[in-house]
Parts: sequence; structure tokens; C-alpha cells
Amino acid sequence: MNVFQAVKQAVSTRQAAESYGFEVRHNGMTCCPFHSDRNPSMKVDNRFHCFGCGEDGDVIDFTAKLFGVGLKEAAQRLASDFGISYDNAVAIAKPSINQKLKAVQEKQAEQQCFNTLCDYYKLLVQHKSEYAPRSESEELHPYFIEALQNMSYAEYLLDLMTYGTKEERTAFVYERGKEVKAIEQRIKQFTKSDRAEHICL
Repeated sequence: MNVFQAVKQAVSTRQAAESYGFEVRHNGMTCCPFHSDRNPSMKVDNRFHCFGCGEDGDVIDFTAKLFGVGLKEAAQRLASDFGISYDNAVAIAKPSINQKLKAVQEKQAEQQCFNTLCDYYKLLVQHKSEYAPRSESEELHPYFIEALQNMSYAEYLLDLMTYGTKEERTAFVYERGKEVKAIEQRIKQFTKSDRAEHICL
């Protein structure tokens, strides 16, 4: 197996683009480096195609054009960067340092989301019990109302993070990041309010 065959079998254009510092959205779109591109117009998957300037090709074409080198040099660079052996019958790509770092960051982000949702759900359960009205005439506490309104939804989000596939969890972090941040802020508000109540008591 020659270097061209080995690289094409082992590495997709998306993997190469991400390894070389491109931010690729979950739908596979990224900014094209081959023309002035402010909004992502290049689709990267196994191959690449830019809907803006029309550039198209495979992972070797992409790397050659990106670094301004010939196809053979581009293939050899990819083999070196991804640890690909092309003397064997089957080419195996080893994760690059960038890929390993990205995997760790994704795992940390997933864990942070999960922990935040767990904390919020536990607070809602606690508030539903602590702030439940003791009589029919008692006015409903805002925390009790929030618990009733949001417990099922918080449980639904936790299920997505617990039972979803890796791709679904990654998409969750990407698509619902702002929502989880808002929940983090809400937990902090609860904490400040509880401290204030204890001081008053």
C-alpha cells in the first residue's frame, strides 16, 4: 500500500482540518481557507467542497493546497502528522495531539453539563419539598412553582446526557451550552438567596 492509499483510507478531510486548527461545526461546515470567507462555506467530510469558491477534492488535495506543497509531500505530511504506517496491509491513524486534547475538552464539557443539570434537578426536588404550601390558603412560593414547572424538563435533559450517544452528547453541549450556563447562574442565585435567608434567621 502506497502513502496515497494509506492516507486516504485512514484520514478524512474533516479530521485533517480539525487537526490543523479549523473549527468545524457539527454540520460539517467551516470557513474556507482558499478565499476570503467570513461565514462557513466549506463542507468537510471524507472530501471537501467549498460552495463559495468551488474548491473541491480529497484530504491530500486539501493539505497540499493549504500548505502550498505538492501532492506527495502533502500525503507524507499527513502520514507523519497522523502516525500512519503505509508499509502494512491496513493503515491505522493514531490520534494527533490536537485530537487528544479536543477529546479531553469535550469530555470535560460533557461532565460539566451533566454536573450542572444534576445540581439543578436536586435543588428543584429539595425546593418542591421545602417550599410546598402547608395549607390551601398559603401563597405558593416562587421556588415551589419553579420546581413544579422545571423538574420534568431537567430530568429530560439529564436523560439526554445519560443515555445519548457520544455524537448526541457532543451536539447537546454545542447546541445547549448557553442554556446550561443560564442554569449555572440560576443555581448561584439559589445559593445566594439561601445564604441570605440563613443570615436573616
